[in-house]
Amino acid sequence: MIGSTLLIKSIHTALSDTPSTVSDANRVLLQNTGATAEVIIKSDDTFQPGSAAVQGSVLLLSGHELIIKKDRLFTLEVGSGITTVFATSVGVEG
Repeated sequence: MIGSTLLIKSIHTALSDTPSTVSDANRVLLQNTGATAEVIIKSDDTFQPGSAAVQGSVLLLSGHELIIKKDRLFTLEVGSGITTVFATSVGVEG
């Protein structure tokens, strides 16, 4: 396996049950320092008029990292009381 290093020049933000676009990023690094947690991906009102709708979710295992690609206006959130999941913008395109 080839190792690689990713230099990130933005600050990570703790996700919560308040929706976040993570600085309108298309690509987001998710990191989990606690127990396994579900990250919910939702559309915004402009994507689906009326209300935000769940577009999908990711189950992030304890101690793991994952880079996801999402629409810039889609939001990420975790369940109430979860404080160990962090999101960092690693790319904005378009």
